[in-house]
Amino acid sequence: MVGLREPGLPYGELEALRRPLLRTTVLRLLLGVALAAVLVAALVLAWSRDARPDPLLPAGTTGMIVLDLSASAGLQPEFGQLLRRIAAADEPTGVIVFSDTAYELVPPGTPGKDLAPMIRFFSAKSVDNPWESFQTGTNLAVGLETAREVLERDRIKRGTIVLASDLEFFPDDGPRLTAALAELRSEGTEVRILPLGAREEQKRFFEAVVGGDVFIELDEATAVAAGRSGATLRLAEENMPWLFVGLALALALLLAANERACGRLRLTALERARA
Repeated sequence: MVGLREPGLPYGELEALRRPLLRTTVLRLLLGVALAAVLVAALVLAWSRDARPDPLLPAGTTGMIVLDLSASAGLQPEFGQLLRRIAAADEPTGVIVFSDTAYELVPPGTPGKDLAPMIRFFSAKSVDNPWESFQTGTNLAVGLETAREVLERDRIKRGTIVLASDLEFFPDDGPRLTAALAELRSEGTEVRILPLGAREEQKRFFEAVVGGDVFIELDEATAVAAGRSGATLRLAEENMPWLFVGLALALALLLAANERACGRLRLTALERARA
């Protein structure tokens, strides 16, 4: 390996180089510290941002889709659209279906792409739907309670329940439904609701219990993911990570400065011959 070392330029007055050597060493240390600081700041900023392509599930949470298959809700085409959206984003998700009873269709944490084969069963054009006989009465509380129990069973600390329903329920079920929603909130489980033709009276009930910001629109979520609308483009511009872009630019400039100021002095063949 000694033979591969580049030849140096003989110089006898080493004392004259002491200050330039000290200055170069200090410059290298300062550039190294600045590079490390900018790199760490960029990494922290990148980790802190929600990079998911849609607003259905908050970053860092496991989704639990709760589908209302009661007779009043019917097999809505939005069910298939919702599952298609989750599958495209490949978000970790489970699925609960319910009518007057509920059962776990897919366990939480399942990769979203694994839901793709199920989409055809939740299409309005499907003729072989295995849940056709399941469409009876509506019990919203049992659907939410089952989702909560499944998340608790699998020890999922950060869960988000997405309820797709027409929000119809019997007045006698109101206290139980209120208690189920309150318990989810107290445990830190987020609830988002995709209302499917829900009446304003039903929406006001949920707004009073969990707030109006829980309602989501599937078309809006799909547009954000696909980037097809002007509003989406404006949203992307407003949320442009300018700080991250600035840090990346600063990192590139520091690397260039390091190479320019602290790079090894290379001699040409003619200069080596003269030396």
